[in-house]
Amino acid sequence: MGSALPSSASERRGQVSPTAALVAVTAIGLGLSLYATAFAGAVPTTHRDVATPTLSAVHDVVAPAGVAAPGEVAPSTSVGPDGWELYVELRAGDRRWSAGPAPKPTAESRAADRRVPIRISPGQVRSGWLRVVIHR
Repeated sequence: MGSALPSSASERRGQVSPTAALVAVTAIGLGLSLYATAFAGAVPTTHRDVATPTLSAVHDVVAPAGVAAPGEVAPSTSVGPDGWELYVELRAGDRRWSAGPAPKPTAESRAADRRVPIRISPGQVRSGWLRVVIHR
């Protein structure tokens, strides 16, 4: 009839081997840390870099073939980020071309620049700088 001692199947019910338990805890810990890392990277911050991507977009307009053309400086001011004014300057030696409103000294601004080849005239290319200043 009924035995006072538990059977072998009921003795093991609810138990897990230590190796499987460690693997499960490790997997949960790893999953939570990956989620936290991804979430931390997705949270917007107040100090995001807007100047460098703007410089890249302006460079694509001013120098689509790799050599900057001074005549393309004015059209490049349309690629600025929303909520910001964009000032673009192209310099080669003592020559300068610029477009957009210059930032006021009291304005919040961010700037980025890079070296670019500039076509001064047909057949004449000089090294120079492309600079963008975004401001509010």
